[in-house]
Amino acid sequence: MVRYLVPREELPYDPGDKDSIVRYAKRLEGHSLREMTQQNTEMDAPKAGNKGGLGQAVEYYYFQYEPNSNQEPDFPEVGMELKTTPIKRNKNKTISAKERLVITMINYCDIVKEEWETSTCREKLDNVLLISYLHEPEKSIFDYEIEFVDIQDFPEGDMAVIRDDWHAIVDKIRAGKAHELSGGDTHYLEACTKGSSSAQLQQQPYSEVKAKTRAFALKSSYMTAFYRNNLGLQAIKRIQGEEGIGFEELVLRRFEQYRGMTRGQLKETLGLPQNDDVSKGDYALLTKRILGIDPSSQVEEFIKAGIVVRTVRIQKNDTIKEHVSFPAFEFSELLEEPCWEDSAFRSACEQEFLFVVFKEDGSDYRLSGATFWSMPAEDRAKAESVWEETRRVVLEGVSIERMLRKEDGQPRCTATGKPMFTNNLPGSDYNGVAHVRPHTSRSAYRFEDGSEYGDVDKDASLLPDGRAMTKQSFWINNTYVRAQLKLKGI
Repeated sequence: MVRYLVPREELPYDPGDKDSIVRYAKRLEGHSLREMTQQNTEMDAPKAGNKGGLGQAVEYYYFQYEPNSNQEPDFPEVGMELKTTPIKRNKNKTISAKERLVITMINYCDIVKEEWETSTCREKLDNVLLISYLHEPEKSIFDYEIEFVDIQDFPEGDMAVIRDDWHAIVDKIRAGKAHELSGGDTHYLEACTKGSSSAQLQQQPYSEVKAKTRAFALKSSYMTAFYRNNLGLQAIKRIQGEEGIGFEELVLRRFEQYRGMTRGQLKETLGLPQNDDVSKGDYALLTKRILGIDPSSQVEEFIKAGIVVRTVRIQKNDTIKEHVSFPAFEFSELLEEPCWEDSAFRSACEQEFLFVVFKEDGSDYRLSGATFWSMPAEDRAKAESVWEETRRVVLEGVSIERMLRKEDGQPRCTATGKPMFTNNLPGSDYNGVAHVRPHTSRSAYRFEDGSEYGDVDKDASLLPDGRAMTKQSFWINNTYVRAQLKLKGI
């Protein structure tokens, strides 16, 4: 039951009229909450409810009702849900979602009794009033500029994917595997963790293993595409007979029809010019053309789902030459991460991948197949141990030493005469799943005595003790990826 701070008839909007609520909400666009509530003194957001500080303040000071943690809609008379979420402005002036958009908590024991059409999640999604603000942590929340206010409409195709995601999550809970849920299981809608403490566990109905507390949420990648209004994105066009099949099956069907073709044959069939380019960009172009996407566009479904497309080339000896890399990290940012659940590496490990696999055949490579993959729960635990070990080593002080030749103990150098260094960050033999290694081939170091090697400002990351070393990133082991592909039959 909503408790208003003033008599209902004195509210500046009609809580029984959807259009009235939206019109009043849209007055916030381009302004801060302080400006729109004419408050000259510092305001305190009420503590009740389960929403973030600005969300509570908008409810309390602008819409003038008491925040609460009830499951009913925020505007129950019209069934409308209010969602307040942060966005960020990137260096290139584009807008991105700062985080996922949480829809509603998951009760494992209740969700298994629901059907999609009448589910709590569907009801919440059907009528969302979205208020997005520019996150500027140096400001008071009451001075954040509100950038976007409107009803969030879901295209029919998106809602079909969200429906399938909901089924994938609920089916896993019904199978007694709520403790194995991961963002990589789904495309647009995910079951995200709520709370970082391992003590925050729930009973699940079909297993004695307790599972982490989770909520339904729209992925940050989906929300970013929403804010950018799908600029530069192109959806995979379905042909006759493909209307009713799921997204993953659609993609895999497209690749299956070309399986066994060499790179040269693919180019000829797809109308691409023949050349000797064997770069990642060349394989990316082939992937787009197979899916019917223009070279200058991005695949809409992949961007919304945060799917990472990686070309894997298997050599004649059945090994993969390259490890799978993630973005470089700064040591300072790594140490600022409060826990594994809030780490960038955990988010990366929960992504879904589309591996497009080519196998070496003579002087060319043949398309061996494509498969969607996400890291299993037991392997994410190993990735977590790599993250923890990396933080420990950085905090205690990374050991950086010149590499020596085994035959004579002299300093080892590259073929171009550059010195080579070794360190004690977790390497590829640490646990078989993930490791840390340089993100760039350009080495750069600052040592304890102040001497430097390479371009430290450009290619190095600062260590807590004042030294610097070549920028590092987390990687998935190539041997691990090969083993996972074999499990997929590739």
